[in-house]
Amino acid sequence: MRGRRRLLGVTALATATGLLGAGAGAGASRWWDTHLSPTARTAPRPSGPGRALGARTVFQTSGESGKLALTFDDGPDPRWTPRVLDMLARLQVRATFFVLGSAAQEHPELIAREVAEGHEVAVHNWVHTDVYGVDFSELTRSVSRTCEAITAAGAPSPRLWRPPYGRVDAPAMMVASQQKLDVLLWSVHSPSASAAAAVKDVAGAGSVVLCHDGRTQPSEALFSALEDALLSLQERGLAITTGSDLLSSPSEHQGELT
Repeated sequence: MRGRRRLLGVTALATATGLLGAGAGAGASRWWDTHLSPTARTAPRPSGPGRALGARTVFQTSGESGKLALTFDDGPDPRWTPRVLDMLARLQVRATFFVLGSAAQEHPELIAREVAEGHEVAVHNWVHTDVYGVDFSELTRSVSRTCEAITAAGAPSPRLWRPPYGRVDAPAMMVASQQKLDVLLWSVHSPSASAAAAVKDVAGAGSVVLCHDGRTQPSEALFSALEDALLSLQERGLAITTGSDLLSSPSEHQGELT
């Protein structure tokens, strides 16, 4: 009898654990994924005093210049990048393209067209890798190779970096500092046609608008909605420009981040 009660108790515990596991298993796994050892993701220390090391990280600016930045990630893509460039030409605006180095190496003609039409080419990564999944040395190589692919295609040396998914930690900031790159994130995202249509309502002076001209998000419906939204912003008197132009405007205060 005692053995039967013990068996029933173990069965009840297993059942309860299974029920909890349906909701808690993913959380427990995520806890182990994100609670790393204190030395797992640290930046290398500066070699000595006397050399300034630092990089800005900006989500949006104060907007005093009346400008907003338009940015595109994940290209160049031969299907979508020409479509985006045609749209920007119709609107007569400039944008920043945060490119994948591997795609830039494969399609240098698209990088050349971006530059020829007055746009800025900046760094995303060599491939769309979460920076948290690679060590400092590999991340450095990824950014450096992407810079080389950009300049080999005829673009100026990049001034900006946007890590995939917007992931930024101490090693990433050290890479940005050593590569002399500012990190530009975003304040408005347009991952769908409905979100793109809403850009006219949620973006304003100082905003950094994130769009995509590669990988899985682009669609004709999205770009049609985005073009209408950008036209509405222009009609409100807002100037649409590149990330570097927004950051370099004298009246903007990047320290006032929200």
